[in-house]
Amino acid sequence: MSERVQKNSSYLNAKSTVGTVTRVKDVSPTSGMCPLCIRDCPFLCEVGLSTFRGREALYPEPVQFGHSTASALKDFRLDWSDFNIQSSVFKAEGIEADPDKAMFQNVNVESKIAGIPLKIPILTGAFGSTEVARLNWEGLAIGAALSGVIITIGENVCGMDSEAKITNGKLTHSAELKRRVEAFRKFWDGKYGDIAVQTNVEDQRLGVDIYALSKLEVNIIERKWGQGAKSIGS
Repeated sequence: MSERVQKNSSYLNAKSTVGTVTRVKDVSPTSGMCPLCIRDCPFLCEVGLSTFRGREALYPEPVQFGHSTASALKDFRLDWSDFNIQSSVFKAEGIEADPDKAMFQNVNVESKIAGIPLKIPILTGAFGSTEVARLNWEGLAIGAALSGVIITIGENVCGMDSEAKITNGKLTHSAELKRRVEAFRKFWDGKYGDIAVQTNVEDQRLGVDIYALSKLEVNIIERKWGQGAKSIGS
């Protein structure tokens, strides 16, 4: 085991965000637990905290829900700092090698995704029905529109919208979905980037995709097939 992994794994179940500690430091690199977990342990680790307090292991202060997010200690033994790509080796050539021309203003990184032109080659992850996404949407949408990239509205936004109107099992109005689309469109140049609406099985049953396409004139629908790992509310 590398020294880096050994060092990080010593604190897997001891985090400053929730005030947890392990009884010993030479914990198991697989679980982060002490080699011997005893009943009368005088310390509270993440495992012990979660058995008593549930989601407080992720969010120690309920008031922080929606205004914060949590991460887990991970060490994949390989990260971007381990790569050093020498573009010249691959004969990659850019602007003319002239110091008066090789300036940021002359850089062009425009690209296309499915025929949609982008000022920079970025497509965001899906920001769905969570509080973090709702509270920060305006900044994200405006930033994406000005940057000329694709931003994605995540799943279940309409299902969590208290002002949504559902007629005969189908969505006919969603104030929250409309707000998100309009926040992007307000600063969108109509050419670079766009806004996508992600739909899961429940969204499709509600007809969220049909509503987004017909009423909000959204151009992109993203079908959700699986679930990525994330902490609650992130």
